[in-house]
Amino acid sequence: MLFIFLALIFYTIAIFFITIASRHTDAGVVAAVSNILAAIIPLLIIIPLINKQLWVNNKLGILMAVLGGISIALFSIVFSKSLMVNKVAIVTPIVYGGMIFLTAILSYVFLKEKISLFQGIGLVLVGCGLIFIIYAKLAGK
Repeated sequence: MLFIFLALIFYTIAIFFITIASRHTDAGVVAAVSNILAAIIPLLIIIPLINKQLWVNNKLGILMAVLGGISIALFSIVFSKSLMVNKVAIVTPIVYGGMIFLTAILSYVFLKEKISLFQGIGLVLVGCGLIFIIYAKLAGK
């Protein structure tokens, strides 16, 4: 279960950072930076290399893209590990349902995005679904 929740957290953080990056930097730059980092970080964990670059333009957007890329890289690692030790029917609903739920809350709190009545109902249903799946996993049902 640890890797499921770590995957959930890293994926939520990644989506959140990439959302902020996309609002402050060109979408192509955001996609390039986050995907390059998502491809490179796992290699850096395996082959320890230090590569420092200075980004001076669009600092917040670049920073959020970098943080999003790091989060995606960490997500890839713990998601793969989760799938190795748990059933897909447990991992994916928790990770992706949880991402929907947590990203919506983060967007509401930090980005001041509105949640409509129907979106709120959907989020409550997602939350209930998560509770049932987590309970079933913990109870061994």
